[in-house]
Amino acid sequence: MYQAVAPAVEAPIKDYRAPLRFWHWANALLISLQLITILFQKVIVKSKSAVPEFQQAMSKANVTITAKQGGAFAHIISERIWTWHIYFGWALVALWVLRLGLQLAGPSELRFSARLMEILRRYRLAPPVDKSKAGKILFAKTTYALFYIFLTIMVATGLIMIYEDTAFFGPMHHTAGEIHNVTMYLIMGFIALHVVGVVWAETKEDHGLVSRMVGGEAPNSKA
Repeated sequence: MYQAVAPAVEAPIKDYRAPLRFWHWANALLISLQLITILFQKVIVKSKSAVPEFQQAMSKANVTITAKQGGAFAHIISERIWTWHIYFGWALVALWVLRLGLQLAGPSELRFSARLMEILRRYRLAPPVDKSKAGKILFAKTTYALFYIFLTIMVATGLIMIYEDTAFFGPMHHTAGEIHNVTMYLIMGFIALHVVGVVWAETKEDHGLVSRMVGGEAPNSKA
């Protein structure tokens, strides 16, 4: 005999409040911009490939530059891109603080930790026929928890790299950079998994998911 969970007393497992929706889309935009700057840094303005292209472009204007001069030009562009990367990084720090504030100051039943525990409770109480669906919801929410951990690591290591010239953070710079890079790939993996999951949910079991994340939840809808 499985314990029934009365819908009237169920805690919500989803949060479509305006502040969280703003955080979601702003965070998505900033992470995308961060990844674009990395793409430019690692691929488009990479010295080994960019310098010959600079030389070839300048030669069409009958201007000859050395590899050293081309490298200096690529370095200037790289520094500009890095500056924008830092600006976007500071914006991510602000969003991280906002998310922490929503977690600590929001209604207790809507805190992420409370919703995660509620999903875990529903999974444990679910009868066999509903176990698979409850497991999918638990898996999705667990990946969100991992994303928050990855984001916290990115923010922390990013700040260490920004303040690498200080006596306290200087010795940590190399290790922080390595962790920062690895975490970037983990976040990219989460994004890919998240997009696939959203498309699947939207088309299969949770129609209107994207609309709710844009415009919010209808007043009479249930979690």
